[in-house]
Amino acid sequence: MTGTSAPAGGQSARSEGLRERKKRLTRDALARNAQRMFRERGFDQVTVAEIASSADVSVKTLFVYFASKEDLVFANENVLLDRIRERLTSRPAGTSFTAAVRRLAHDLVADATRDDAEGMSAFAALIGDNPALHSRLQLMWEHYEQALSDILAAETGTQPLDPHARAAAALLILPFRVLTSSDVRAHARNDRVGEWIDTCFDLVDTGLAGAPGTRSVRPHTVQDKR
Repeated sequence: MTGTSAPAGGQSARSEGLRERKKRLTRDALARNAQRMFRERGFDQVTVAEIASSADVSVKTLFVYFASKEDLVFANENVLLDRIRERLTSRPAGTSFTAAVRRLAHDLVADATRDDAEGMSAFAALIGDNPALHSRLQLMWEHYEQALSDILAAETGTQPLDPHARAAAALLILPFRVLTSSDVRAHARNDRVGEWIDTCFDLVDTGLAGAPGTRSVRPHTVQDKR
């Protein structure tokens, strides 16, 4: 969730253009350097001036790319959303919404084990207990829920604000909210994260069982934990 961004609109580096490439590299450098300093020293101990200097730009230029210091933490906030969206839209026939997202959650934990600097736990640790960052995180989850309700509504033939689609989207995001909350991170041992994931998604599956069309619109729904 903290990796660098790809060229906008899926552009290749060749077709991107020098001006666009320079802007993207500057933005990536600002985000990468900021997140490194936040991890090393803490969000409140790093100044905007230091971050700008690390990328050899002015503070004024930094604010062209990021509206606030908090936005530097969330520079690539849609990376996880894109992965969830891809898992939902490409899941095999007979696979429920819950099963597809559950598998992604397990994959994210496995990825974090190999490269924790890019994982969900590293992103949560970057946020820490800072109230402003926690408020920003809640806005991110709300954005995720809105985006997923569009997908679920399209598959089930309803509207995004249909209570079934909107509530189902919120339930699918709930395990990620839980796993990035400060109290869970403080007490859940690393070797039990998988157990937390399955328990959360079991409850989500139960919640979706009574919602028309939201388990899966495809025949032969299967329960797939891994």
